[in-house]
Amino acid sequence: MKKRVLMLLLIAATPFMSFAQESTQLIVQEKNTSWSGYVTNRFWDNWFISIGAGGQVYFGQSDAQGKFGKRIAPAFDFSVGKWFVPTLGLRAQVSGFKLQGFTYDAANMYATGSPDNDGLYKQKWNQFNVHGDVLLNLSNWIGGYRYDRFYEAVPYLGFGIMHACTSASNNVFTANAGLINKMRLSDAFDLNIEIRGSVFEKKFAGEPGGKRANGILTVTAGFSYKFKNREFKRNIPVAPVVMAEEIAWAATAKQLETTQAQLAEQIAYNNQLNCELERVKAEKQAVKIEKEVVVGPRAIFFDINKANITAKDKVNLEYLAEQIKQNPNKSYTIVGYADKATGSAEFNLQLSQKRAENVYNVLTKDFGVNPNQLKVEYKGGVKDLFDGNSLNRVAIIE
Repeated sequence: MKKRVLMLLLIAATPFMSFAQESTQLIVQEKNTSWSGYVTNRFWDNWFISIGAGGQVYFGQSDAQGKFGKRIAPAFDFSVGKWFVPTLGLRAQVSGFKLQGFTYDAANMYATGSPDNDGLYKQKWNQFNVHGDVLLNLSNWIGGYRYDRFYEAVPYLGFGIMHACTSASNNVFTANAGLINKMRLSDAFDLNIEIRGSVFEKKFAGEPGGKRANGILTVTAGFSYKFKNREFKRNIPVAPVVMAEEIAWAATAKQLETTQAQLAEQIAYNNQLNCELERVKAEKQAVKIEKEVVVGPRAIFFDINKANITAKDKVNLEYLAEQIKQNPNKSYTIVGYADKATGSAEFNLQLSQKRAENVYNVLTKDFGVNPNQLKVEYKGGVKDLFDGNSLNRVAIIE
C-alpha cells in the first residue's frame, strides 16, 4: 500500500518536472567573433615559443667552387608566435650563428688562412637574422582543424634584417620562406623540423660582382611549447537570443496555452491522488502508515557556458528545499553536467562542477538546507543524457 502511494506521488510530480525542462531552454548568445567557422580566442591565448638547432649553408659568388661539407656551419633559432585561427598565425624569429664559404679575393673581410691549390680562401663570420613570418597551417586548411593531429605542415613567408657581426655596417634586408614540420608530442609540446631559405643582397659576403643575390639554406630541429588556451572552439550557431530574464516571463500565447493545459492535467492528477488517498485511509487497519514526503528528481538547466542560477530557478529550488527539510534523515545528490559538443573536456568538467556547486550553495545558504543532507558530483561534458545539446547543460538533484 505504501509503495502505491509513493508511485502516485511521483506520477503527480512529473508534469512539474516536464514544465521545468521546457521553460529553462532559454539561451543567451555569447558575444564572440569568428573567422572561418571558429571562435576568435582572447589576445593571450594560443601563444607559443620555439627553439631549434641544426646547420646552414651559404650560397655566394664563389662558394660552389669549394667542398660542400666545408660550407656547413652551425645554426640556432628562437621564435615567439601566436595562432589567431587554426590556419593562420604570426611569429618573430632570431636565427643564425656562423657562416662558412669560399672566395678568390685575399682582401675579403671574411677571408682566413692561406689559399688552397685552386687559389680559394676560406670565409668564416658570425651573423644573425631577425625576421617576422606569416604562418599557414596547411594541414588544418586542407584536412580541417584537429587538435590531436600528429603531423602538421606549416609553410611560411616573411621578411627581416640580417646582420654580420664582423662588420657593424653590413646589414641587409632578407626575404625568408620555409616549411615547419610539426609533430605532436603532447598537448603542450611539439617536435619541429624546419627548412628555411633566405635571399638577400650580394654585398653581405663582401664580394662585388657575380650573382645579383646570395642565399642561405637552413635546416634545424627543435621543440615548441604552447601556452594555454591551446585549442580553438567551433562557432556553433545558437538558438534565438533572449535579451534578459524578464523577457522569459513574457510567454507567447502558445506557451500560455501549453501551461494552462499542463495545469489542468496537474489538477486531474491531484484529484486522482486525493481519491486514492481517501481510499487508502478507509482501508487502513491497525498498522500505522508513516507520513513521508517524497522528493522526485529535479533538473536545473543552464545557458551555454553559464553556471548562474536564475531567479526563476530559485523559485523551484526554494520549493525543493522545503521538501528536503521535511526529510531530515535522507540525503540527496546534486550532479552537474555540460554538453560535450561545446568546449574542451577540461573546461566542461570545471563548468559542470560550478553548476552543481551553485545549486548546492542556493539550497544551503539561501534556503537553509542542512549541508549534511547534500552531496555534490560532476560528470563533465556528456552527449546522450537528454535529447539535444541544450538539455545536457543541467544539474540534477535526486
